[in-house]
Amino acid sequence: MKVRTKVTLIIGLVILCMLLLLYLVNKEILLGGFAQLEELLMRQNVERALKALHVEIDNLERMNHDWASYEYTSTLTGNSGEKYFEPGLIDETLQTLGIDFMAFVDDSGQIIMGRGYNRTNSKATPLSGEMRRHILAGGILERQTDKECKSGILVLSEGPVLIASCPVFHVDNQGDARGYIIMGRFLEQRVIGQLSRVTNLPIDIYSFNSKRIQDDVADKLQYASSEETCYVKPLNDHTITGYVMIRDIYGEPGVILQAEAARMVYMQGQTAMVYILSIFLIAGFTFGVAVLIILEKMLLSRLAYLSGSVSAIGASGDFSSRIVMGGNDECKTLADDINGMLAALEQSQKDLQDSEERFRLLAENARDIVFRLRLVPEFAFDYISPALYSLAGYAPEEFYAHPGEIYKLIHPQEHYILDNLVSGKPLEFDLKKPLTMRWLHRDGRLIWVEQSTVPIYDEHNNLVAIEGIARDVTVRKELEEQLKYCSWHDSLTGLYNRAYFDMEMRRLESGRESLGLIICDVDGLKLINDTLGHDTGDRLLQLTAKILKGSLRQGDIVARVGGDEFAVLLTNSDKRVVKDICRRIHKAINNHNAVDPDLPLSLSVGFAVNDKNTGLRDIYKEADDNMYREKLNNKQSARNAIVRTMMKALEARDHINEGHIDRLRDLVVDMAEHIGLPEDDVEKLCLLARFHDIGKVGVPDGILFKPGPLTGEEVAQMQRHCEIGHRIALSVPDLEPIAELILKHHEWWNGGGYPRGLKGEEIPLACRILAIADAYDAMTSDRPYRRTFSREEALAELNSCAGIQFDPNLVTAFIELISKVN
Repeated sequence: MKVRTKVTLIIGLVILCMLLLLYLVNKEILLGGFAQLEELLMRQNVERALKALHVEIDNLERMNHDWASYEYTSTLTGNSGEKYFEPGLIDETLQTLGIDFMAFVDDSGQIIMGRGYNRTNSKATPLSGEMRRHILAGGILERQTDKECKSGILVLSEGPVLIASCPVFHVDNQGDARGYIIMGRFLEQRVIGQLSRVTNLPIDIYSFNSKRIQDDVADKLQYASSEETCYVKPLNDHTITGYVMIRDIYGEPGVILQAEAARMVYMQGQTAMVYILSIFLIAGFTFGVAVLIILEKMLLSRLAYLSGSVSAIGASGDFSSRIVMGGNDECKTLADDINGMLAALEQSQKDLQDSEERFRLLAENARDIVFRLRLVPEFAFDYISPALYSLAGYAPEEFYAHPGEIYKLIHPQEHYILDNLVSGKPLEFDLKKPLTMRWLHRDGRLIWVEQSTVPIYDEHNNLVAIEGIARDVTVRKELEEQLKYCSWHDSLTGLYNRAYFDMEMRRLESGRESLGLIICDVDGLKLINDTLGHDTGDRLLQLTAKILKGSLRQGDIVARVGGDEFAVLLTNSDKRVVKDICRRIHKAINNHNAVDPDLPLSLSVGFAVNDKNTGLRDIYKEADDNMYREKLNNKQSARNAIVRTMMKALEARDHINEGHIDRLRDLVVDMAEHIGLPEDDVEKLCLLARFHDIGKVGVPDGILFKPGPLTGEEVAQMQRHCEIGHRIALSVPDLEPIAELILKHHEWWNGGGYPRGLKGEEIPLACRILAIADAYDAMTSDRPYRRTFSREEALAELNSCAGIQFDPNLVTAFIELISKVN
């Protein structure tokens, strides 16, 4: 380092230290005092805003008290029925009073009349159900003396509301209260804007449970020693904010009142400090310049010549050059010594060039990146092999000219490594061990690199450079991440799998926090798989996973632990929290079933909570038992819902909605009566007529609606609908009596039918009757793929198939029946 530079640095360092000391003193004394004054002013502003809000509440209470004192109000509360209120309580009254709802309650706590007012459309609305529940629960009316009104804030789902409740007495103000009158005004932007104008402050009021409140603010306010303790927090250098929590009418945390103000005092203090520091800096700079001028004339000019000559030789690389300097002082001696070293360097340069040529050929032909990073005296690259371009898309010359560009190559989350190297502080990692890190290709792609380095130290054991090799390991890293993900996740739903869930159970077993466990089982999944196919069952499992994830909190663990079973681990959760999450799950299921009834979802849910003395395995068994108990209760209703959905799907896909079922039922009933079947068989025939083709829900639309002839494989899939319908009927008690009939309703008299190839009277009588009626209705009804047969043509076709497809005796009886009816 040059003497001039050293002197300059010493002077600059002294000035900088003095400047820093002056800055710290000013910051602690000057800005500290301004900050305290600023906080005091902010607390006063919040108190003004809080007083303005209390004035609003008091005004509402006084207005309520005035109404409660009217003779007309006392008379009304003694009557029941809303008709008594129509003359006195009209829409214009609510608008004039500036309130959003009003309710009259009798002395027994029952609501005589309640009405709201929608300011958007200027119309009256019914009192909300949530408000009615608060009134009927008694919380708003309790803790009132006979002569005292009660007012405060109530947090509803629609938002915070100012509320006042006053007792209503007889005209002479004697005796017990005849009832109560309740008025409410929502804390909407209109009201908050009025408070802002009154206090001349930007004010905001929102629910204590709002996501807008920061965690540190919520903790400070919730555990404050006083109910209306103000918490002041600077947002930045320009704005300071004050918060105060206001409890609701039940004494629970209700809303947060937030006020903001400009940090004028603080900014004035900063400006003053800048002026002081600037004056000191100018004076120090003047002193430093004077010292440098004197030193330059006495010593630095000769040293500068000597240094310039050495630099010129170094820049040219010609070590055969020599320095010429007159005089007989230390500078002359130094010049002679340098000339001696130049002679030695001239020989060393030749040897070094030979060695570097061999190294260059090796490095430039390698596929891995070879580099040398210099840290002292400044951050720079001495060498980067050309492989950098093929690996990352950057040319080495870019980093030679601008070493800082290396930050573009390194992933932002890995910048701490470079920062640690550049800072000169003790390293937080071992350079002698391979380091895996992320790079960014010029085109934005992520590259994983394994870097092996060798640290270079000087004689004082200071790290001065790093030499290393960087290798692309992106493919290996991606395979590792994929294997890791697959080892802990279910491939179908993307949730954690049983292995991860068991690991978390073992980890949490030794913990002391309160844990909740929810076990869910998909109802009717086997029936869905057997009838609608495993693709539909998989979609149901994926839907279940989506609903569960959407119903849980961040940090909760949900896993698929079996084919149709899911488990949820809830940390720091008591019984109330777990019940609330179960309700959210059921609500999400109901919402889905309302929006998408074609694929209904039913979950059996059981839960348990540990009491810090119960093992997690016991809790798991308890939750599983509770789930199984609910599954037993819901089993049949879930199956019935699935069957109903299947029928609706069949009606939408097939021709049932065209009256086919009704006509078919009439035909089989008439036929049964014509041949004298008992009443029980007639009822089975009616049920069979409705559900005989329910198995078609498992047949793809492309086959069911194909206009042309089916291929052999498509015919086989179509014929499976008998077996699918048979399995569906067996799962529903109401359809179980006709399960065998559904299976056999496509058998032929000569044994050429399916699925079992039965013939003659081996085929149940009901199936033989249904086959004839179904064929007749199909021929005499409009179908998109053929013309409609006349009655005579249809009967002739049935007669020609008698003994082949149909029972000949039943065909004769059916023809007689049709002829008789017509």
